Amino acid sequence: MKKRLLQKDAVTGKETWAHFDEDGKMIFESSQNVDALLANNRDERNEYRSGSLQGNTQRHQQKVAEIPTALYHQLIQELGQPKDNPNGWKKWLNDYDNRFFRTSGGRV
Repeated sequence: MKKRLLQKDAVTGKETWAHFDEDGKMIFESSQNVDALLANNRDERNEYRSGSLQGNTQRHQQKVAEIPTALYHQLIQELGQPKDNPNGWKKWLNDYDNRFFRTSGGRV
């Protein structure tokens, strides 16, 4: 069976495909164009100012990253939910190879 498109999300651009491997097992693959997301992350990272949450502010949370949905679901399989494995997620977010997903400076 050749690859068959099962779903395409117009908002995120995520596509889900199905096909069979040489052993006859059904394989599901997801792909997503992340160029716009990475450009937005870069812009947010450039606008970030260290210390902007100190002092008189009601902003108690800071967005630190934006991750494509296909990658997020893969990371859940590998690391578990962020609330269940915060150290694993911090390690992944602080890894130099994953810096393009960060939206703020510093470390998590």
